[in-house]
Amino acid sequence: MRSLQGIGIQVAAIACFSCSSRPEPRVPEGYPPSYAEQIEAANKEGELDILSATDQRKATGLIAEFRRRFPGIKLHFVEQSAREVYYKVTRDSASGRGAADLVWSAAMDLQMKLVNDGLTQRYVSPERRPHYPRWSNWKNQAWAVTAEPVVFIYDRQLIPDSEVPQDHVQLRTFLERHPAPSRLRIATYSIPDSAVGYLYLSQDQQVSRNFWPLVRAFGENGALYYPSAEKVGDAVESGRAAIGYDIIGSYALDVVRRNPRIGMVLPRDYSLTMSRIVVIPAAARHPHAARLFLDLMLSRQGQANLAAEGMPPIRDDVPDPKGLDLRRAPLRAIRVGPGLLVTQDKLTREHFMRKWLAALRVGESARNQKLNEAGNAARAPDRIVTGAR
Repeated sequence: MRSLQGIGIQVAAIACFSCSSRPEPRVPEGYPPSYAEQIEAANKEGELDILSATDQRKATGLIAEFRRRFPGIKLHFVEQSAREVYYKVTRDSASGRGAADLVWSAAMDLQMKLVNDGLTQRYVSPERRPHYPRWSNWKNQAWAVTAEPVVFIYDRQLIPDSEVPQDHVQLRTFLERHPAPSRLRIATYSIPDSAVGYLYLSQDQQVSRNFWPLVRAFGENGALYYPSAEKVGDAVESGRAAIGYDIIGSYALDVVRRNPRIGMVLPRDYSLTMSRIVVIPAAARHPHAARLFLDLMLSRQGQANLAAEGMPPIRDDVPDPKGLDLRRAPLRAIRVGPGLLVTQDKLTREHFMRKWLAALRVGESARNQKLNEAGNAARAPDRIVTGAR
């Protein structure tokens, strides 16, 4: 999430839309006639509070469409970091005063924790059709609304297109060949400060045997660590880093579109596929309005709006965003379900952090050894350097 006014974790971007008119309920094509009651109940509520870790600008099309369909409902959109979204829902739910109506976040594990802790409600959407993969919904309480690859970005002035690593093994080899100090540094997430970063990196560990050797190469390369994908992207755009690791494809696409100097790699061995998950809190103050917005997000029109903002749709009947063709990509979906809770276990997280720090130290030791060897070679007689006898 992009910080607003320098506030950081407590950023709130509010957009309110209102209208005094109350039109007759218009049931979407293919929905049951009883859906008119849902619309009428939502109009009586008159408001919708959305709490989101997704940038409001990414929801522009959805908000405009919701306003067009339901002008009698005032919409508030509050944007915060993924971790703050989670803590706000838990605090508000415990307060007895009610919670946000719809919660939208890329921190899949934290969203599933809300479900597991009994803080969400069940809703069977009329949009639950064969166009959705089975892994994208958990017991009608957690809904994936996007299917976004996790990619690399790179500075094309520092690394030619023909030399950029195309998979995770090539990336490790590249970093080992360029130990710090080097201009060809990699940037990724600071695990203690990034909920989504921890999710992606812990999923990498489950998918790839190459993960821990790659982390050691991070240490050898003198990697830079940031709390968000935006900060990682900024490091690459500014030239502080040559490669950004584990960037959400939709954000990477934004960077590439605005800056032709930046390239993007969809790894050839595997690409994690994350989803932005929507839940409706059990303590939602306006649950009927939340259901209308969720149905819109899951509809073909809503999915097309998300794709227009660079977010690949979860539906198989909506085209991917231009510039992000995933039809032949080796995607590895992060499934919506209780498996995501494993990474939230305190002991599991602590164990991962210990291994992470140990691997980085091994890499740093290898870097120091290389630097010492290079320094010794530079101070040695020319005949040793050249191999002359």
